Amino acid sequence: MATASAVASSGNIGPGFDVVALALDLRCVVDAEPADAWSSVHVGPHAPEQGHDLVLQAAKDAVGEDRPLQLTVTNHIPLARGLGSSAAAYAAGAAAALRAVEGEADPDRVFEMVSWQEGHADNAAAAVYGGLVGVLGNGRPTQFTLAPSWRVLAAIPSFQLLTKDARGVLPADLSRPVVVRSLSRLIALIEGLRTGDASILSQAGGDELHEAPRGGLHPLAAGLMEVARGAGAAHACWSGAGPTILAIAVEEQVPEVSAALTGRLDGQGEVRQLDVASEGLR
Repeated sequence: MATASAVASSGNIGPGFDVVALALDLRCVVDAEPADAWSSVHVGPHAPEQGHDLVLQAAKDAVGEDRPLQLTVTNHIPLARGLGSSAAAYAAGAAAALRAVEGEADPDRVFEMVSWQEGHADNAAAAVYGGLVGVLGNGRPTQFTLAPSWRVLAAIPSFQLLTKDARGVLPADLSRPVVVRSLSRLIALIEGLRTGDASILSQAGGDELHEAPRGGLHPLAAGLMEVARGAGAAHACWSGAGPTILAIAVEEQVPEVSAALTGRLDGQGEVRQLDVASEGLR
């Protein structure tokens, strides 16, 4: 039997729309072994609806339908919450299948598969390579430095928000001032995360590319980000397409930020402190 796992991820992190992602240490684990017919069993806390088994699809795409496998999936990543569950499912499913059939799963090969299946490379890069990653113009990932002082909190609402619905409200055109402000925020994001300088990172908030247009889909979002910043978070943003809201703070501010987010959720979800996953595909 072959086993592979991949991690959750937070795409965009505010102004890095479709090009920046952060790997988070929640895993989708897949066991695969040769069988007479394709099958999958989900035993983890977060299982897909019938007909939406991305792990099974990834495995078939990776090795071909003529080499059936029995798959067992243990997934700890909440679905449709903006935490990269689909990228992790694709990566773990493809890698487990490749290991079961071919004996190895090259991370670069898995990344290419997941990027194709996802349609964008930011979550794919984080799921496979871990850490803080960016995607270059040629579609290849690059690793950014993340200061060790930062801590990550996720306010995970109890409701789901599908990526296709969130993408459906994005504007087709942007004005030059919006583009310039967005580039400035992206500089603040990368440099603030690198240096650990809260005064720089705090200038990365207020995204106009995707967060503002999506505001009507998530009434809690603005309030969650506001209370997080008010409690001392250096940065607060949508995680991917939401509805999870991410807050980044130093260790001393974690209790206050966590309490503020919990209070604002008011029983409509949970707040979790998540470690950054330095290792993606395993």
